[in-house]
Amino acid sequence: MRRRFLQRAVVEAEEHDVSKELFLGIMMLMLCLGIMILNVSQPVWRVHHHDPNPGDVIVVYTSKGLGFSQDGRSVAQMLKAGEFQRTVANLVTQPDRNLHLFLKGGNREQMVNHAAYADSLLSTAPTGKKVRPAVFVHMW
Repeated sequence: MRRRFLQRAVVEAEEHDVSKELFLGIMMLMLCLGIMILNVSQPVWRVHHHDPNPGDVIVVYTSKGLGFSQDGRSVAQMLKAGEFQRTVANLVTQPDRNLHLFLKGGNREQMVNHAAYADSLLSTAPTGKKVRPAVFVHMW
């Protein structure tokens, strides 16, 4: 009985195929790399440390809501519902003007969604190619 058990253990050890483990390991590595590449290659918005130029549109996100600003520090006029989308649509025809989003205690998730929306409209040419940095995000 003991001899048969030892023979079976030796046979099972010889039948063990390392190539299957290598294949699974390589596939896991490729999966991880693919996920990393997807996360890096499709940025939602680009963060720039760039001061607004005269004529640029500045939107400040505060705890009270969204507002237009002249300097990114104080709110000159609060935005109404749907006004952000109209402003971005107007900026499409004005390639010399950029959009600056300042987070000053407002909703970060809303700012990220607005940045993605504006970046997709403002910086993409009709051919689908990125033509300019149009959305500047300021989180300080």
